[in-house]
Amino acid sequence: MLTLKRTDSAPTTTLPEGFHYVSQDNYCLVRLNDTDKKYLYSDSATSCIIVVMAGRNADDQEIVMLSHLSRKVRYDYFFNLVGAHFVGPVHIWGQGGNPPLAEASNDNTHTLMGWLMTHSLDNFRYNIPADKPSWWVEQVTLSLGQGDPNECHRDDFGVDLTTMKVSNQAFDLTSEQRDPTGGVQTLFAVFGMKIYPPVWLWKSTRTFDDALISRLVNAANQDNWTQILTMTDEEILHTYSSTPEWEVPWFVDTLKESAQFVDNWNKTHGG
Repeated sequence: MLTLKRTDSAPTTTLPEGFHYVSQDNYCLVRLNDTDKKYLYSDSATSCIIVVMAGRNADDQEIVMLSHLSRKVRYDYFFNLVGAHFVGPVHIWGQGGNPPLAEASNDNTHTLMGWLMTHSLDNFRYNIPADKPSWWVEQVTLSLGQGDPNECHRDDFGVDLTTMKVSNQAFDLTSEQRDPTGGVQTLFAVFGMKIYPPVWLWKSTRTFDDALISRLVNAANQDNWTQILTMTDEEILHTYSSTPEWEVPWFVDTLKESAQFVDNWNKTHGG
């Protein structure tokens, strides 16, 4: 079973074999003995929470899921995924919800904690449901609301499936490594809930097809997203971040990239 290993070592550009990045509002679910992905990782978490879960599926195979979650409706979708894939005891690790006094941080922390309490083994002992639960929370290790997200690698979280360690080890990634789509991942995080039908979470191993990209771009156009290209960095930060004083250094560049993608799409697709 996975265990936690915390570290203060500097970020590294050397990526482990089988490294797989999971963007905000994405998830990745793997079977341990049937995957080429050996290290699941996410970063940039301020008020968001990065969650790692480990357990077994209905075929008694060991499975691990990592997701980077930003707001309540997306947590709700994630919770449904857990029920659809996990059977029996589940171990959970989480990091994020920073800075602790931010409203968005508190909302995310309360959402996750409420769900964990509802599905804890102790709760089932004293509140036995009519139908025996197919899974339950057996062990929880959380680092939520700890302080400045830019210190002590509080915005980084990953799981090494080779050593079976959950860790806050940070990796120094390029913008392309975080988002090889050139901005679509950011558009999804911002507008995925605003399109119809909404898309709450994205499976990180899937590609975005043109039909979905077009819907995201249309939503971005309705929000005048390309205005970002004429704004100062300070204006972007305070307009689009729920925690502007605590954002990761690449936050503004990420939004600029997404706005440039929308502008290019409009020019080539008649938007």
